[in-house]
Amino acid sequence: MGFASGSVSFSRFAIVGKQPKTIDQDLLDRLAAHVMREREDGMPDEVEYGWVGGRHILDAQFNFEHNVYADALVFALRSDTNRVPNELKRAYTMMEEDSTAKGNPSGFISKQQKKQVKETIARKMEDELRSGKYRRSKMSPLLWDMPSKTLYASVGAKAQEQLLEIFERTFDLTLEPISSGSLALSILEPVGKRREYEDLRPTRFVHGPNGESQHPEYPWISKGPQPKDFLGNEFLLWLWHTADARDGEIVTEAVGPVTVFIDKVLELDCTYGMTGKDSLRGDGPARMPEARDGLRSGKIPRRAGLIIEAQRQEFRVHFNAETLAFTGAQLPEVTDADNPRMVFEERVTMLRDLCAATDALFEAFLKMRCSSSWESQTGNIRKWIMQNAKAMAAP
Repeated sequence: MGFASGSVSFSRFAIVGKQPKTIDQDLLDRLAAHVMREREDGMPDEVEYGWVGGRHILDAQFNFEHNVYADALVFALRSDTNRVPNELKRAYTMMEEDSTAKGNPSGFISKQQKKQVKETIARKMEDELRSGKYRRSKMSPLLWDMPSKTLYASVGAKAQEQLLEIFERTFDLTLEPISSGSLALSILEPVGKRREYEDLRPTRFVHGPNGESQHPEYPWISKGPQPKDFLGNEFLLWLWHTADARDGEIVTEAVGPVTVFIDKVLELDCTYGMTGKDSLRGDGPARMPEARDGLRSGKIPRRAGLIIEAQRQEFRVHFNAETLAFTGAQLPEVTDADNPRMVFEERVTMLRDLCAATDALFEAFLKMRCSSSWESQTGNIRKWIMQNAKAMAAP
C-alpha cells in the first residue's frame, strides 16, 4: 500500500461538504458499491475506473482491518485503459491490404476491398480488446485524513479528473485541489484578510529584460487554474533567503522552530518567460553559481529538494512550489511499533507532521507577505540576490 512503507508521493485535496465525523460501515459500503470491476462480456470502455481496497490491483474488499487506521481511511483508485496502439492498428491494416492486393491481377487493392479490410481489422481489434490483451491497470493510493478533512492522493493529471468525479459520486462530497493559492486563501480569509489576498500581485525581485518597470509575468501561472499560485514560488524564494540568513532556522507560530535546507534538487524558471529553465542536481544546489545567476536573470524556484527538521523529526522531500505536492517524501523510521498496524498509524501521524511543518512555514511567509514589512523584506532579498551575483563574479 502506497502510504504504508518507503518514500511517499502525494498531493492534497480539501474535502468540501458535510463530512462524517467518524469512519463507519456506511463509508466502507459506499466504496464497495463503486468498486472497480472488469466487464466479463461485451466491449470494454476505453477508460474504466473505480475503487479498490489498496492492498493490490484486484483487491475488492473494504473492511476495518485493512482500510481503517485510527482516524484515517486508506484505499485506492484503480484506472484501466483499453486501447490498441495506433501504430499496431496501422500495421495490421497495411499487412491485410498487402495480402489482399496480391490476389488482384493489377497488384493494387480496390476501394471496395479497402472497406472490407477496414471492417476486418475493426473486428480483429474488438476481439483483442475483449480478450483484455491491451488492458493496462494503474492503482493510485489514497488516504482520507478525517480530522483535517483532507485527502492525500498519489494521482497524476489524468487520474485526478477521475478521482474528483468518482469521489463526488460515491460520497456526495467535493474535492478541491490544494495549491499555494488556495491554501493562502484558506489561511487569510478566516482572519479577515480576503481583501489583502485579492490585492496580492507578483513581486519584482530583479529588473525585467525591458527595465525596472517590467513586472514578472509567471507564464506557467497564467495558464493554470489558480492565479495566486505564484505565491508558492515567492514562498520558496523567501524560504531559501530566510534559511540562508538564519542558518536554516525559521520560527513558526503553529509548530515552533523549523529548520530548512535546500538539498539535491533545485529547479528554476524565468518569471518573464525569456531565459528558460535551470535544473540543478547535486549536493547543495542552492550554493551553485548557476542557481545564483539564475536568480539575477529573473528566475525563481519552482521545485526544490528540502530537508525539514521540525518537532525533533527530520523529513526529506522534493517540494513543488505551486501545487505544494510532495514527491519521494522520506519519513523518519518507526522504531517503537509492535506490529504493522502501529507502524502504519505512526506513519500517518508523520505525514500530518510533515504537512503541518510546511503549512506553518507557508503561514509565516504569508504573515510577512501581507504586512507592511514585505517591502523591506523584498529589499533584503534583492540585495541578497545581487550580493550573490557579485560574489560569483569576484576573481
